[in-house]
Amino acid sequence: MSNRNTTALSIGKMTRIGVLAALGVVLSLIEFSPLPGAPFYKLEASGVAIMLAGFSMGAPAGIVTLLIKDLIGLLVHTGGGWVGQLADFIALAAFMLPAALLYARNKSRKTALIGMAAGIAALTVASVLANLYILFPAFGIKNGGDYIVPFTIPFNLIKGAALTVITGLIYKPLSPLLHEKIR
Repeated sequence: MSNRNTTALSIGKMTRIGVLAALGVVLSLIEFSPLPGAPFYKLEASGVAIMLAGFSMGAPAGIVTLLIKDLIGLLVHTGGGWVGQLADFIALAAFMLPAALLYARNKSRKTALIGMAAGIAALTVASVLANLYILFPAFGIKNGGDYIVPFTIPFNLIKGAALTVITGLIYKPLSPLLHEKIR
């Protein structure tokens, strides 16, 4: 039973999770606001690292990678504090989970794209609910509902589409590395 292949969390898997979490932190530092009317919505590519973890090692590894990234993010991103990191966790978990779970059942490009489309829908719904009931109240934004249609929904659709395109372009070339097939 000491076979390293049967170990639930091998050293290689822990290493890949750590590297992807670190990559996610670095990618989160490169951000911009695509919507002039809502500069607090920042677009960044850290979700790509989370998607790579979810597709290559499964949804639980994607969640652990996201959690590590956001805990480190508490130290790096001082502006939004715990509320900003909570928002990031909710949004990226909602995006990654449907995609990784569907992809685990049928590992094809078509399934990955269908999963990420479902992830975009889940990301958008989760972000609307999180903004209305957690984030806007925590930041003291009155009439937060006024931001939903013109800003929250378009931003999350843009974010999901961007993460889908980037992940779709780089996953296959990185797949051998992500699956520990390079020695």
